Amino acid sequence: MLRKTLAAVSLFAALAMQAQSLDSLALQLALKDPAVTAAKNNYDAEIESARAANTLAGPDVDLDYKFAPDRGDNRWGVSVGQSFEWPGVYGARSKATRYRAEAFGQLYRGALVDAAFRANVALSALAASEQRLALLKDAYANMGMLYESSEYAYSRGEITILEMKRVELERFSLAKRRAQAEVELEAARASVRALNGGEDLAVRLSLPQQTHLLPLAEYQQLFNTNDPVLVANNGLFRAAQADASAARLGVLPSFKLAYVHDFEDGTHFNGFSIGVSLPSWNFRSQTRAAEAKAVAEQLSAHDYVLKTNAELVANHAKAVRLNSLVDDGARAFGDDDYPVLLRKALDMGMLNIRDYLTEYNRYLDAEADYIELREQLAQALAYINRYALVK
Repeated sequence: MLRKTLAAVSLFAALAMQAQSLDSLALQLALKDPAVTAAKNNYDAEIESARAANTLAGPDVDLDYKFAPDRGDNRWGVSVGQSFEWPGVYGARSKATRYRAEAFGQLYRGALVDAAFRANVALSALAASEQRLALLKDAYANMGMLYESSEYAYSRGEITILEMKRVELERFSLAKRRAQAEVELEAARASVRALNGGEDLAVRLSLPQQTHLLPLAEYQQLFNTNDPVLVANNGLFRAAQADASAARLGVLPSFKLAYVHDFEDGTHFNGFSIGVSLPSWNFRSQTRAAEAKAVAEQLSAHDYVLKTNAELVANHAKAVRLNSLVDDGARAFGDDDYPVLLRKALDMGMLNIRDYLTEYNRYLDAEADYIELREQLAQALAYINRYALVK
């Protein structure tokens, strides 16, 4: 057990070292998520309702008064009684409520993890949109300078009308792409603004570069030990078992004990009464329903393990491949001097305008792909790291 604990601590430390800045910001947004807060309040309300339902009902007070004919003494009586179920029922329900309370605490963590993951996806989309727009703004500014120099060259007869038209068309195409990028950025900002209480972020975002990835087996270990939904499913199964036990005990008789005081014919009588309530006719259906619920919880937990493990494997494989591509892209785009080299080649006559525009568009498409790869890498990392995000 100590060895497993130390291994888990080491794994948390490794993940913390490689955590991106998007992660902590995503967690801050998740803590503000009204849906997460509402889920916690709903869980608390359900637990308190279950505790209230498992409490002894208040005592019953009965009063009767009978009027005597003519001049006889009236008769009256009063009783104070307490009803209770078979004693073991309360213990079984209490155990079920305790298991369910622990499970709901884990489900709240699970809601927080899911909200943080969704926020991380929104943040990475925003960061990518900002970078794409910055790239296109630089490209449009560069094309503006080329347009001005081309106009001057055309006025002097140094380039043809066809080359001048190519520059004009390319300038229009870049203006369109920039406008589309601005629309996408505003949509991404609106999504994050909704997560941040209607306010814009006051920080600058960045997408991850090539990062260190742990072996799949270590992420699977973290899933098995720290996924809150997995822990909650086990707790809900134990709670359903306790509910089934309470249902079986609930078919036993319940009782009522009462103190009785009567006044009749001028005499006071004191005594007690005992009442027995027999089970309903369909008690077997109630028991079978509780037992079926326990089986359903067990199957649901097993299904969750299978599906989540499949998603974990897929996202880890995706992250490994994207990590390698992003590493290659960092070498290709790290210095960001290719547009400068292309312009020098154009000015020196080593490239004509057609070849320059072709190469420049190829560069723009490639760097846009690189930004998209980093966005996808950020989202894959957000998924496989989410089990270490919320302690």
